[in-house]
Amino acid sequence: MSKKNNMRFNDLDIYNKKFSKKFLYQSKKILLKNKFIFSEEVQQLERKLCKYTKSKYCITTGSGTDSITLALMSLNLKKNDEIIIPSFSWLSVVESVLLLKLKPIYADIEISSFNIDINSIKKLITKNTKAIISTSLFGRPSKLIEIKKICKKNNITFIEDAAQNFGSIIKKKNCLSIADITCASFFPSKNLGSFGDAGAIFTNKKNIYNILIKLRNHGQSSYSISKFVGLNSRIGSIQSSILILKLSFIREKIIKQRRLYKSYENFFNKKNIFGFPKLEYGQAVSHFNLLVKKRKILINYLKKNKIPFKIYYPKPLYTQFNQRIKIKHKITEQVCNQIISLPFNELNSFRHKKVLNLLKILIDNRRGIFFEKKN
Repeated sequence: MSKKNNMRFNDLDIYNKKFSKKFLYQSKKILLKNKFIFSEEVQQLERKLCKYTKSKYCITTGSGTDSITLALMSLNLKKNDEIIIPSFSWLSVVESVLLLKLKPIYADIEISSFNIDINSIKKLITKNTKAIISTSLFGRPSKLIEIKKICKKNNITFIEDAAQNFGSIIKKKNCLSIADITCASFFPSKNLGSFGDAGAIFTNKKNIYNILIKLRNHGQSSYSISKFVGLNSRIGSIQSSILILKLSFIREKIIKQRRLYKSYENFFNKKNIFGFPKLEYGQAVSHFNLLVKKRKILINYLKKNKIPFKIYYPKPLYTQFNQRIKIKHKITEQVCNQIISLPFNELNSFRHKKVLNLLKILIDNRRGIFFEKKN
């Protein structure tokens, strides 16, 4: 099978080629300098990320998961302090809470955005609530400004999980500069993706920055001297160099992703099919997710035609890690049962057109799989 016809879920196989020569050149320079941790490249990346996000401080980390864990560690919380989190998200959000022996409190989500529901948050706040973590899924910001107001009113720390939201803006404000602490991931498939694991934390609060800068490096205040337990969570020089390269192309990448999302949106609108969030100004969308009535039938059709897909996410977070929690959130349960993510192939129009053609055939010949508008 030719590479042209080899369908992938995303365009990483094509996108990363444009950086390969420059990356190899940069890597050779780093090898000659023989400095791989806390190097000039790391400092340069942190400065550039601050400038891009308009945040005062940036602390690079080993991964997005580490970023969330470190953010919670910086608050000096006690066992069973309550942390409100969305019930629909990636595992890291609750994993970090559980690792630190804190108590996750699950909020439902909005069906219109798949993000945490403001009204659900308000009902869950108690005197034991110490932080709220919002996750802006698939490049679509949560209601960050509204959540920040709620947190300020209740003296609660606001942590934003922006692992999937790098590049989005709200009211001309970069989404990574709004919360008290914002956590980013540079996993290879993210909007800004490295060639391995990497992450960052953003904040405008100097006291939080001063704590985090120690926490990510074993809690050290100076070499081999530490007053509190931290993590070994550092980004290396080589990963920093590829992120610096890719950051200069981020605007172009986001524009193409928005164009692709709009193509899917127009296609389904013409077919009178709904079940997906509308593209809005400033969103750095990274996936196209759709709610469908009969997901198994669609999955079988995609498999038969060798079209890759993903299920983000198949289970609510309150059912993960063997938690014994007797709750069920209506919207979360519905979304987990109905959501499917279609290939995101903007750089290769042949792949994208193939997906649309196959979907057209399915829709025209078999009704009742998708949510359809009544004429």
